[in-house]
Amino acid sequence: MPSPRWSPPPIYDAARRALPLLYLAAAWPSPIPATAALALLALELKPLARLHTPALLLHYAAAALLPPPLSPAFAAALIPLLHIAKTKDNTLPWYAHLLIFAVATASSPSLAPALAYTAAETIWYYVKFARDKPALETPSKLETVAGRPLAYRLKIKTGAPAQAQLPDGRTVYINGEADFDMKLRFDTAGLYTPAITLTYTSPTKTATYRRRLRHPPIYVIPRVRAAVELGARLIAGYVEEVTGLREYTPGDPLKRLHWKKMAKILKPAVKMLEGRAAGEMRIAALLYATTPKAMDKVLEALAGAVATALTRAEKTEILAITRRGVIRVEAQRRNYREAMENLVALAEALDAKPAPAYADLAGLLPKQEPPKADLLIGERPLAKPLCRGDCILL
Repeated sequence: MPSPRWSPPPIYDAARRALPLLYLAAAWPSPIPATAALALLALELKPLARLHTPALLLHYAAAALLPPPLSPAFAAALIPLLHIAKTKDNTLPWYAHLLIFAVATASSPSLAPALAYTAAETIWYYVKFARDKPALETPSKLETVAGRPLAYRLKIKTGAPAQAQLPDGRTVYINGEADFDMKLRFDTAGLYTPAITLTYTSPTKTATYRRRLRHPPIYVIPRVRAAVELGARLIAGYVEEVTGLREYTPGDPLKRLHWKKMAKILKPAVKMLEGRAAGEMRIAALLYATTPKAMDKVLEALAGAVATALTRAEKTEILAITRRGVIRVEAQRRNYREAMENLVALAEALDAKPAPAYADLAGLLPKQEPPKADLLIGERPLAKPLCRGDCILL
């Protein structure tokens, strides 16, 4: 391992202080170059100690005053120091450096090596960054429900150091390969491909190259679809609890006949099921909302309420309140999915904001009293004025 005394920073600092003396020796006895060398030496001792790129530009100015062939020799020898200086505190883009050395070379051709270095460095890094082929790796299929968090692991591979702007807003540094735990949430359903921006920056901070990566698709399904699937499973797995028996009366469904008991008592009997005494439930739903997100939430709540009602009764009546009037939909256990699809088709998002005091949105809302129902479901700003009993306001 090399000694710390001879590591690049001490050599760089020592070279900056020693070079003005070499300029003075090479310029003597010419007064102008010698005076510039003495002034640079004085500046290097204290004022320029914490500046790097500006100090090296002053070194080039002093070297340009030297007679040939010393001037181009010093211009070439200063290139490693200029590179180190730019890695420390450079704030100028490549075209600013190119302009500075182009003007300087036009007045003093001996600075051509610095101009060639600036152009070659820029081309080198832009070609390197452009040829890099970053890659993304995620689970095979990314799917979630609107409003629910999606957690997954994202792997990014790059061939050059870069900063990545992740879909969750984080900015991370990548050098080779890195894994990140992602957690995203989407309020509305759809197909999403969040942007991932890679920013490559050269060590001298002169060249910056940006590239956008295509994130694998994320499928966000509506809340109502997930609620309907859950409701269908709830209905299919519901086991009716028999609370008693009574004699058969005309009109009772045949499937409620208790065959084992009939064989014992030798007369028709039907099962009394839990919750049947309350009768079939009637649900009113306000099928218009201010935004698609709010409409999706209303439909989600409606799907859950209908499924719950169907676990206590063979059918339920839904009163769909639309801008065209009230539409009655009957949902049964066997057609639960179909009934919900019909209700989803009737839903409408107004893409508006409720006016103060729940006033009419430019005539968009129906002016009618809500139908009598056991439960009213709707968006809070629009359904609250219609609530007369039990309500689910979202």
